[in-house]
Amino acid sequence: MTSQNHRAMAKSATAQGRDASLLDHEKEFRASDDDALFEQNLNSSNNSEEDPNLSADVTAKSTTMNELATPYHYVPLEMGGNGRTHKSTVASTALIQEIGGLPTLERMTTHFYSNAFLDSTLDNFIRSHGDPHAKRFSRWIHQKLTGSSVWDEERASRSGRPVTVANGHTIVVHDRSSAHVAAWHSPKRPDHEVGRHFKLDECRVWMRLHFCAMRVIVGDSSPSFTDYYIRFIGHFISVYEGTAPTFARDSARWSADQKNTQEYIDNGRTMNDVLGLSLGQALSQIPQDEADDTCWPHEM
Repeated sequence: MTSQNHRAMAKSATAQGRDASLLDHEKEFRASDDDALFEQNLNSSNNSEEDPNLSADVTAKSTTMNELATPYHYVPLEMGGNGRTHKSTVASTALIQEIGGLPTLERMTTHFYSNAFLDSTLDNFIRSHGDPHAKRFSRWIHQKLTGSSVWDEERASRSGRPVTVANGHTIVVHDRSSAHVAAWHSPKRPDHEVGRHFKLDECRVWMRLHFCAMRVIVGDSSPSFTDYYIRFIGHFISVYEGTAPTFARDSARWSADQKNTQEYIDNGRTMNDVLGLSLGQALSQIPQDEADDTCWPHEM
């Protein structure tokens, strides 16, 4: 065997080792997330583009269905799996129907990503704008709230081809856990941050922009959906950063004030008021009763 062949084999072995390490990272993260484990098990048992007309202006106001707004009614989060996994219910399914179903969700996630691509913090986590992020996210939301199989069907249609992330690693993005590992290893991130999980300030930026998209697209059509969805996000954000749920309600309030969104745009789409804060500094920005609430978004 030539020295060139030895080098080629060594290079291949190194690449395989890197990719195995990334797969271990994915498995470790999935094992820490009861909802992700439930999604994986459910999928196993079943065997199974952006809209150019949408404005990237986070200050836009939606009038969609406002005249048909439905009266508010409280819908609790239903939990299974020893109280740690979200379950869809007849009531949560009705909320999705109330806002217009999957098409409305996809408009919401498309609007969110159109702004995330421009955000100075979030875009570093997004390996490629060409991936169908909005389609995947909307179908995940729909499946979680209605019990449908649209996300599983979308996953089954993926090519299975690995994508290249930082430092020459490759990963197959096939579910929520692998998607977030790919984000943590995005080639856009500075070298010293590659592999680091989301921090509190980044989660707050994400929630603020996501709730902005909800307000723009869903508007005032369903106060019950808005209330439920804020709690739904509060539940799921906890696996990425344990302190983040405490700030979901504050993030929703921030998104309702046009002065906040305009200041954000004027600052180059950078949220200077939250980035780099310690937990104590962040807690000082929200009402004391929310800072002290260890049960929300779940029932007592």
